[in-house]
Amino acid sequence: MTDLHRGDDRMERAKELFFQYHGNRFHMDRDGAGPEYDSFHVSRETEEQWTGELISRLLESKPEGREALRLCSAVSDMIARDSRGDEWDACLYYPLKAKQLDDVTVLFLLSCSFRMAEKAAKKHLFSPQEAAAYRRELDSFCRSVLERADDGTLTRSEDYVMREFSDPVYVKEYIDELKTKWDGLFL
Repeated sequence: MTDLHRGDDRMERAKELFFQYHGNRFHMDRDGAGPEYDSFHVSRETEEQWTGELISRLLESKPEGREALRLCSAVSDMIARDSRGDEWDACLYYPLKAKQLDDVTVLFLLSCSFRMAEKAAKKHLFSPQEAAAYRRELDSFCRSVLERADDGTLTRSEDYVMREFSDPVYVKEYIDELKTKWDGLFL
């Protein structure tokens, strides 16, 4: 094997680790993969490219249920760590736009979206006008969710054990708390 092929293999292994851990060094180190990843001496530019690739892949894969939660959380963490202004907006709207997601998954993801928006606002990637536009879409979604909760027709992925969202009062309190957080984002 030539040095060039060995280098390609090493970079493929580095990319594999990066994707496996969603670029999260804490999790790499916790699992003992950090030293191996460090040995590849991956440049910051390459990691940024991989981050963009991974975000695109995650958003296009149409995951459902817990997998959607895991992937969306990883994406929002990546964006928060890397100040990725060019991709964060699509991730923010993802829960409201992804047609394959059930209501309960979207409700969980809305909290994740808020955390991402909170970090983006601190980095001046998100303006009060953009927050207001998002809040209008959020209000529209929440009205329909509250109606389904009252009717007992809220959709949920089969992989959820948590049953709190079966209670319309809990759903309303959850949504009201989320809206209050959004209202306070730019105070």
